[in-house]
Amino acid sequence: MTTRRHIETSRGAAARRLALAAALACALTAATAGLALLCPADVVAAPRVLTFGEQPDSLTELQAQAKRVRAEIAALDRRLTASVEEYNAVRARLDAINAELMTARADLLAAEADLQLTQALYGQRLAQMYKGGGLTFVDVLLNAHDFTGIAKQLDFYRLIADADTGTLERMHELAAEIAALESSIEERREQALVDELELRDKRGLVEDQMAQREALLAGVSGRIKKLLAQQARLAAMTAGELAREAGVVLQTIDATPAQLAVVRATMRWLGVPYVWGGASPSGFDCSGLVTYVYAQFGVKLPHGATMQSRLGERVPLDKLQPADLVFFGSPAFYGHVGIYVGGGLFIEAPHTGAVVKVSRLAGRGCDLACRYDIRLP
Repeated sequence: MTTRRHIETSRGAAARRLALAAALACALTAATAGLALLCPADVVAAPRVLTFGEQPDSLTELQAQAKRVRAEIAALDRRLTASVEEYNAVRARLDAINAELMTARADLLAAEADLQLTQALYGQRLAQMYKGGGLTFVDVLLNAHDFTGIAKQLDFYRLIADADTGTLERMHELAAEIAALESSIEERREQALVDELELRDKRGLVEDQMAQREALLAGVSGRIKKLLAQQARLAAMTAGELAREAGVVLQTIDATPAQLAVVRATMRWLGVPYVWGGASPSGFDCSGLVTYVYAQFGVKLPHGATMQSRLGERVPLDKLQPADLVFFGSPAFYGHVGIYVGGGLFIEAPHTGAVVKVSRLAGRGCDLACRYDIRLP
């Protein structure tokens, strides 16, 4: 009886393993066929601690775990993109303060040189008066031939006295300017130190979130990784189709030569990897791509979506034209920006692990569009 019970138990376990293998085979086959196993995830407020060591008992559980992974990655990407833009804003502010600091120091050196020159000229004037023995009103009267000569000489010496008074006043003004510049430099220097510390904190936050993302992916089971890789391949195919569609749009839309040139210059970088803080062909983040492209068309923009949004002319979303910038977030803080192509498409550098690509604007929550005075090089 014991042997028979053991055999029956073994057969039951084998049957369950076969059923599980069949379910997994069906899941992978469906994914390969491009079926929508990975449903779009709802917005996740914060990453949860996921456990991937457990083996799913059914196709439904496999789908659920894959969906959870995608939701967690999407949530981390949103947080990471926002943190990168905050980092960019602090870095741009620090760069501006440092530039002001350099200008203030140059002004200070110029003021000090001017003061030294003024002091030297005034010293020379005093020395000449001393060597000449100076002149009194009596000297003027005794040496004058008539009253007309007296008036002319008095006017001459009055002009000299006025010039000396003006020189002294200028010396006082320069001294006050120097004191104000020194105070301004010290204030800017202190603010630069504060910004530098904040920049380090922001950088640390970004790096921590990137580590969270990598740890999340590292903890995913092999089967879910295969499904995520399949989904990535499907997304790449979709991106390629959108890029081709954008090329067709450019041939048919009504736009100025400068607008078309901006879009074509941006499309040149399709496929370049996202790099946080990147603003060069080796890698871009969202606002870095805008900064790099727009600089070629006479528009100097800071590296930060929020700051970029404040320098353009607002455009109604139903009046969008190619090369307009589209922003995502709120007036207080825009965490993402892209360049509009036309036909409901825009180019973006979306997030870590992605590349510069063409995306559909619909459903993305675009909050603002701006236009800039672009010019052909």
